[in-house]
Amino acid sequence: MTDILDNVVIIGGGLSGIALAIALSQRSIPCRVYESRAEDAEMFGSGVTLGPNGCRVLDRLGVWEQVKARSYETESHTFKDAQANTTRKTNLATERLYGYKNHRIYRETLKQILRAAVKERKVPVEYESRFEGVVEDTPTAHGVTFLINGRKEHASLLIGADGIHSTVRKHLTEATPEYMGLACVYGHLPTNLVPWLSEESDKACTIQDIPGSLFMIPEVKDGSDLMVGRQFSHPALDRAAWDALAADPDQMYDLFSKDYQQWNAPARLIMDQLSSRKPGLLLWPYRRMPKLAEWASATGRTIIIGDAAHAMPPSSGQGVNQAFEDAYTLALLLTSLPPRANLPEALSFWRNLRQARIDAILRMAAAIDASRLPEAERRNQHHDKPESHASEDLQWLYSATMDDEIAAWIRTRT
Repeated sequence: MTDILDNVVIIGGGLSGIALAIALSQRSIPCRVYESRAEDAEMFGSGVTLGPNGCRVLDRLGVWEQVKARSYETESHTFKDAQANTTRKTNLATERLYGYKNHRIYRETLKQILRAAVKERKVPVEYESRFEGVVEDTPTAHGVTFLINGRKEHASLLIGADGIHSTVRKHLTEATPEYMGLACVYGHLPTNLVPWLSEESDKACTIQDIPGSLFMIPEVKDGSDLMVGRQFSHPALDRAAWDALAADPDQMYDLFSKDYQQWNAPARLIMDQLSSRKPGLLLWPYRRMPKLAEWASATGRTIIIGDAAHAMPPSSGQGVNQAFEDAYTLALLLTSLPPRANLPEALSFWRNLRQARIDAILRMAAAIDASRLPEAERRNQHHDKPESHASEDLQWLYSATMDDEIAAWIRTRT
């Protein structure tokens, strides 16, 4: 199996693909990245949550200090009633327990930090390179032949980190992302325009009212730029219709401010402030991947990670974190394999290890989604409680690294 890391190709230059490139480079594994978008193309214009587990991976990749310097830090989450009175403040991710706090950072900022690191390591990234499919996938040293911009290329290992609408995934399965019946509209405004929140020392907050919930958190270090989102049920649309909705600021604002008169003054204040910021509203239909039997081809030479393998709703707060875990653990596994290891068997072990965490996170996300419904729906589903992710006991999520599990499995094959 000594040939599997001779010529590693990563499809997708987003967060997971670049994280994987850094992880491989750290282990002196040569790789190259193909990204379909231009180098200066901007990512989705909102932020990502980095839990302690994601922070730990970034620390091991050598970029944590740069990320921390640009992130909003929080250890708790505040729950408020319709009048903005605090009903509960829950420890979410304390540094004392987990080694890191929760952090929020603009996705674009995080991408720039990671890309600077991969450039410093001299990993080649080819932009505006569209992956068109696998031509041949063999278990031999010849590996995978694929098409990129109409030309044939070869890889000893082809790894798809190309997102929820992955093209690499089509080589493994016909499964596609499932719409969950929920969508979210996000907006941004200066935090100081929300007086009842600006006085809080920690501004990560959910306000729950009769029509539903507004959840909010700053996305910059000093807490001055606030993201506010509203989640709601919405009928399924095709991709063109979703795109059309996302491009219509008035419709987006109507969704965000639906049942305006039923909201109390604290929530209406936010809606009023966003009414003059309609062009900045963002739409996120909630999709997830059905559970896949494998994340690799029968040969083990084509692999998918991140959203391509297990896209999950943003309410989990774990999408990027789990993509980073995929990248870190896959690089660790591949570089630890003994010479005679069975690659498909190793990748099945890795997938099962990862899938167990994904399943647990999806259960957590389902409870969060239910807690954000309108009051009547919450009561029907027996979820008239604050978001369940705000637990004091998230050791299973925030402290796990899987290094020990991988090392133990490798010892049984040596």
